[in-house]
Amino acid sequence: MRKRDRLHFVDTDATCVFCPDHEESHNYLFFACSWTSLLWSKMKSWLQLCRGMNTISSVVQGLNIRGENVVTRMKRVSLSIIVYLIWEERNQRVFENSCTLVESVFKRFQVLFYMILYFYERNHPQISVS
Repeated sequence: MRKRDRLHFVDTDATCVFCPDHEESHNYLFFACSWTSLLWSKMKSWLQLCRGMNTISSVVQGLNIRGENVVTRMKRVSLSIIVYLIWEERNQRVFENSCTLVESVFKRFQVLFYMILYFYERNHPQISVS
């Protein structure tokens, strides 16, 4: 189902806002689009994740690492951050007609990641992260 299908009462364009040659669908928007694929690739490289992540179930499986240490928790948090940033950028392009480069969105991912890590570590002083 296309994301904009629910807005049938509004005249909307069904093309992907990142890759105008393709129709927007959930899987395309988050995984097949070249823009979002590059963002995922940067995140995976930065977090040293090797697993292929090209569907939501493979991402959840890849980040659903057992354990409660800070590394495994932050890998799971990264999923929420990246999905949020993709959706936010999509909406900015649709509703505000503005575009952000992948590199800038990735830097924002890193800032949010470190902010969450900082507050998590602050609330758990026994954890030492280097």
